[in-house]
Amino acid sequence: MELSIEELDFFKGIFTETPDKSQLKEHKLSIQTTIPSNLKNMLGNSKLTLLSEIHHYQLWFPVTLNVNEIGEFCPELGVPEIIDIQGNQRSWRVNTPENVSIFNLCQNQEIEILSLSSTGATFKVHGSKRLFKQQLEVASLEMRLPDNNITLAIDPVRTHDNIIAAKFKNFEQGKDSLRKYLYNSHRSLYSDLYQNINL
Repeated sequence: MELSIEELDFFKGIFTETPDKSQLKEHKLSIQTTIPSNLKNMLGNSKLTLLSEIHHYQLWFPVTLNVNEIGEFCPELGVPEIIDIQGNQRSWRVNTPENVSIFNLCQNQEIEILSLSSTGATFKVHGSKRLFKQQLEVASLEMRLPDNNITLAIDPVRTHDNIIAAKFKNFEQGKDSLRKYLYNSHRSLYSDLYQNINL
């Protein structure tokens, strides 16, 4: 098979042109072969992840590859885990989340959320902190998100004044709904960071 002069010029141009430096600064692709250990549990059984870095945030998208009826691979991006890498790496949290509440079903009482992440929350205590902490450990709790209600259990880890920080435990069902809510909140709060990004 012989190539035409135009085809040869095309291939020659591909391998000899130097890309514009401003283009290289805008788009950077890097490959990591390992997922940070603190993210492995959050990303579930995903075998692939896509890392997108926006300012001082890392968005870790779980990727699943499906094969369609004609044998082509079809990647599907899951809802990302948002990591704040400024200072200590930790899951990004939204302060005083809107349209979200945690409800103690045993006492028919709404619990005030001060901050919420995919791994836990901080609550404001009204009344006895010790009694509230004990109730939280045994309570039947429900997180009410705009599109879903999630049953969850929590483990209080830290108290200060009238504030209790707790992590979620046994929280597999509904994790995607919470991550979706947090991702949409992040995009809304930091819309300037997402201006030129189509995700």
